[in-house]
Amino acid sequence: MIDRDSPLPIYYQLQQLLKAQIESDALEAGDRLPTEQELCTQYHISRAPVRQALQALTQEGYIHRRAGVGTFVAKRCPAPAEQRVTLRFLAYDVRWAALLERAVQHWNATHPGRNIRLEVIIPSQAEFHQTLCASVGSDNDPDIVSIDYVWVVRYARLGYLLDLDTLDHSFATQVKAELEPPVLRNNTIKGRLYGLPIQADVTGFWYRRDWFEAEGLNPPETWDEWLALLEYFSQDNIKARYGHRWPIAFPVSTTTGEATLNLLLPFIWAAGGTLLDEEGHFTTDERPIFQALTFLHQIVQERHYLPDAVTSFRWWDIPHLLAQDKVPMTLGGTYEWAAISEEAGGERDAVTRHLGFVPIPRPNMSSAPVASLGGTTWAIMRHSQHRELSLEILKLAMEPQAMLNFCERELQISSLRPLNQQLMVGDKQQWMQTVIPLLAAARPRPMLENYVQISSFVQRMFEMVLVEDVPIATAIQQTKRTLELLAG
Repeated sequence: MIDRDSPLPIYYQLQQLLKAQIESDALEAGDRLPTEQELCTQYHISRAPVRQALQALTQEGYIHRRAGVGTFVAKRCPAPAEQRVTLRFLAYDVRWAALLERAVQHWNATHPGRNIRLEVIIPSQAEFHQTLCASVGSDNDPDIVSIDYVWVVRYARLGYLLDLDTLDHSFATQVKAELEPPVLRNNTIKGRLYGLPIQADVTGFWYRRDWFEAEGLNPPETWDEWLALLEYFSQDNIKARYGHRWPIAFPVSTTTGEATLNLLLPFIWAAGGTLLDEEGHFTTDERPIFQALTFLHQIVQERHYLPDAVTSFRWWDIPHLLAQDKVPMTLGGTYEWAAISEEAGGERDAVTRHLGFVPIPRPNMSSAPVASLGGTTWAIMRHSQHRELSLEILKLAMEPQAMLNFCERELQISSLRPLNQQLMVGDKQQWMQTVIPLLAAARPRPMLENYVQISSFVQRMFEMVLVEDVPIATAIQQTKRTLELLAG
C-alpha cells in the first residue's frame, strides 16, 4: 500500500507496486489496468501521482495506453538470464532514478544481445551511509550511487568512488567544462572528476505568492521584514481568512538531519561569518554565529512562530505543510518543488502560480544574498565489476535532450551551464528564470572528509539553542570544543 509517511514520492510507490504485480505475473500481458480514477480510489491518492506513475511505466515499456480504450500490460520479451547484466543502483532519493531507468531502456532496445537489469536499492535516509559503507567490497557492492554533492569528498577520499578522468578522460573533461562553477567545485578533487551531477539546487524562502499578493505584501528581504510578516500572518483574522495554523515552519533539530544544517547555515553566512575553515577548524570570529542564532532563537523560542511538533518532524514533513495550506512560508530548497506539487495535487502551472521562491532574508540590505548549494550526483563505485558499462548508462542518461526534458518536466536547475541557458528561454519558463540565477549566490557546505560527523555536531548546536533553549554562548562553546577535538 501507499505509505504517506515515507520519503518516497507517492507516484514512485504506486509505480513500484504496479511493476511488482506485472513482474510477478499477477498482471499478465494484455490485462487491462484500473482506470486513473479507480487507482485514485483504490490507493486513496490524487490523480497527479497516478498519471505520473502510469507515464513512467509506459516509458519503461511495462504498459501501453490506447486512447479511449484503456491501459494494458505490454508484452515483454526479456533477454535470457545469461545475457542480462545486473547493475546495482544505490540511491538516497528515488526521484532521479527515472533517468537511469530510461537510459537502461534505451540501451536494451539497441543492445538486444546484452540487456541490463537495473536493481534500485533505496534505504532510509538514516540508513543510507551505513548501507553504502557496509556494501563496499561485498557481494552487494553497488555499481552506481546517487549522493548529495556534500558527500562526494568524503567517499572519494575513502577510495569508494572512481576517478572518472581515469575511466574516460575526454568525457570527464567535457563535463567539467560545462558544469556551473559552484557545482564543479563540489564534484572535483584536485581537478579530478568524481561525480556526474544530475541537477543542482539552492536553498531559499518558499511562500504563498497568491496570499501575499492578495494582502498587498512582498516577500521579505531582511530579517526585520521577515519578523513583521510572521507577526502579520499570526493574527487571528488572517489565520481565519486563509485557514493556516502557523506562520512558518522550518527544520530546527537533529530529526530533520542534513536539512537542518543545509537550511540554517546560510543565516551564519548572511551575517558575514563562516563556521569552519578548509581544515575543519572552528572559526575564530564567533560574532556572526551568535547573531544568526540570536535571530533564529527569537523566531522559535521567544515568539513561538513554529508548530510545537516541529521538533519531531522529518525533513519531508516541512514542504507538505506549505502544500496543505497549513503555513504561508517555509525555508526549503528548489528540490522540494516536486514534493510540494505532488502533495498539492495540482498541475505544474497552477502550483507555480501559487508559490514563490526567493533568497532567505538577510540581516540588512547591505548584506549579500546567500544560499546553500546542493544537488544530486551520480558516481561509479571503485569496486564495481561493470565500470565501463555503468559509465555508458550514465552517458545515455546525461544526453543533453534527456537532461533538458527532465529538468523542464521536474522544474529542476541543471548542473550544466548550456542547459540552464536553454531552460531560461521562453515565455513559459518564468520559474526557471527565477531560480537559476540564484546559483550565483550559492555556496557549498564544508567540503571535508569527516563531514558526516561535523554535520551532526552542528545540527546539535542548532537543536540546543532552538529546541532546548540552551544559552547561545554555551552552545557555541560546546560545539567549538567538539569540532576542535574532531579536527585534531
